[in-house]
Amino acid sequence: MLEGVLFALAAAVVYGVLGVVFEIAGKRQYKVWDVLLVKQCVGACIGLVCTALMHIPLGNWRLLALGLIGAVAYVVTLAAYLMASREKDIATNWTIVNLSVAVPIVLSVLWLGDAFSPEKMIGIVLTIISIVLIGGRSGATSIGEKTGSQWLMFITIAFLLNGVLVILFRFVPERQGPLFTMYFYGISFLLVIPYKVFRDRKWRPEPGLVGVSAAAAISHWSGIMLTIVALSQVARVSRETGLIVYPITNGLVIPVGVLLGVVFLKERLNRRTGVGVMLGVAALVFLLVPH
Repeated sequence: MLEGVLFALAAAVVYGVLGVVFEIAGKRQYKVWDVLLVKQCVGACIGLVCTALMHIPLGNWRLLALGLIGAVAYVVTLAAYLMASREKDIATNWTIVNLSVAVPIVLSVLWLGDAFSPEKMIGIVLTIISIVLIGGRSGATSIGEKTGSQWLMFITIAFLLNGVLVILFRFVPERQGPLFTMYFYGISFLLVIPYKVFRDRKWRPEPGLVGVSAAAAISHWSGIMLTIVALSQVARVSRETGLIVYPITNGLVIPVGVLLGVVFLKERLNRRTGVGVMLGVAALVFLLVPH
């Protein structure tokens, strides 16, 4: 159990770094599909190299299907998140997206048979309250005050699909994680290519875009692998796999990401956002209470 929790904690830190990288991409107004193209290409290459080094057989239709589902969900999720990042800061966007931990927790209970408790219900309620607080007018950026229905639409899409994507990791065997990432990143890369071909054939990436996108790929790939390992380790000793791992990997990353945003991006928290973040952390405490 301890090893699984440590892997989950490592994933939370890595995802926090990913949040900062995404925030930089959003604030620099990088084209969404350019970021996706580079990031998913680099991720596919990492997965391919690791798959080859570990001598993992390539023909796995089950993982291919999971990779396809994950690729479609993720392309839409990241596109929506990067659009939302143009309007509000990391404290708002990163907290709300990662509070989508409520989605896999509910699915774990209803679909996979994980145990539930009143404490888990309190955690879900606090999650919703946290989202309402953080999703107010706090965090408007210098890009403008366009923080109305458009931002809400984008962040809602990212919230829901990110929660669905996370649940897929439970079905990936620990040793076959690199193969899953190869399928996942490779398919999503292929999904982006047609858009670029028809909309932007003369591709001239902005200065720094390739480096930022590659950094996002490395941190995201590492986070996925750490999450898969954490789920596998915890599943060996507990039936509450999702209820233990998800609040850490998709929950603890909230204060980590916000803190990194304050330290490295010099972003400020107002009172409403601060209270929302604290309620999000309180929600994690309740979600982590054993049944």
